[in-house]
Amino acid sequence: MKKPLHEQLQISLHEINEMLLHIIQSDHELQRSTVLYASVERLIMAGGKRLRPIMALVGGRFGTSERSHLAWKAAGLLEYMHMASLIHDDIIDDSPLRRGEQSLHAATDIGTAVHAGNYMIARALEWSSEDELIDENFYMGAELAALITELCVGEYDQLQHRFDFSMTLDQYLEKTKRKTALLMGACMSAGARAAGADEAVANQLYEFGEALGIAFQIHDDLLDFTSTSEQLGKPTGSDLRNGNITLPIIYALEDEDLRRQLLLLHCDTSKAQFDEAIVAVKQSDALDRSRQLAEQYTLKAKSILENFEGHSSIKDLQVLVSYFIKAV
Repeated sequence: MKKPLHEQLQISLHEINEMLLHIIQSDHELQRSTVLYASVERLIMAGGKRLRPIMALVGGRFGTSERSHLAWKAAGLLEYMHMASLIHDDIIDDSPLRRGEQSLHAATDIGTAVHAGNYMIARALEWSSEDELIDENFYMGAELAALITELCVGEYDQLQHRFDFSMTLDQYLEKTKRKTALLMGACMSAGARAAGADEAVANQLYEFGEALGIAFQIHDDLLDFTSTSEQLGKPTGSDLRNGNITLPIIYALEDEDLRRQLLLLHCDTSKAQFDEAIVAVKQSDALDRSRQLAEQYTLKAKSILENFEGHSSIKDLQVLVSYFIKAV
């Protein structure tokens, strides 16, 4: 059996989790007895693959070892922003589960969850400037704060297009870049910049991460149709039931019979009607076509590797590509 991604890259998930805990534990203004502290700690201890901080740390390997601690700071910032975005996503989607466990707003309440997400972003930015390298950290924090804006716009764009079956492929790809791929590209480039890598190298790593990010999101769209509720930790077909127009739906709409069936769906549609539509999409060629497009973006990332020939860390990028190809 192949080793998990973090082991292949020789990155300790324990160290990542310890860093994430340190960010909140070092906030002396927040008492550990509060619900807010317990909520953030609960999210961190729930674990996960930590794909985004791993990508930031791989990006940091294209800089210098003397600045590797700043790549770790970038990784912590990005993961806090990602976790905060998941809190808000679950609230917007009214999702009771996250990785098979209660989502934060379901375990506490919406107000607490919103405050927890907002606090995590603010605390991560504050923490990033808490040492003698304030100038570099301020730049890092400002750059990543701009990223939050893009993530919010992407999420708002998704809200505005609920049950909008006129969405085009180009609109879907733009939404996907803002919602998912931009963050993965930023992980690669922020880690590299923080560690002092050349700007051209950081830009190429961004392109690499963005391409993998689009492939990753398409794969996530597919899982909504191909996995069980137990595997997803939420009901199958949740995207469609919530009115989120994903790539399989865009392709399915090109079939006239399917199009007529899908156009009948809305927020008050019965569960049975959604179930029938989901089965119909699964029986069409929409899933295979989605896999093909995901593969194109994975191959695009693979082609970028040519720019790093001779670099000692190219093997780490090859590991990432292999991981995403397997996923697709």
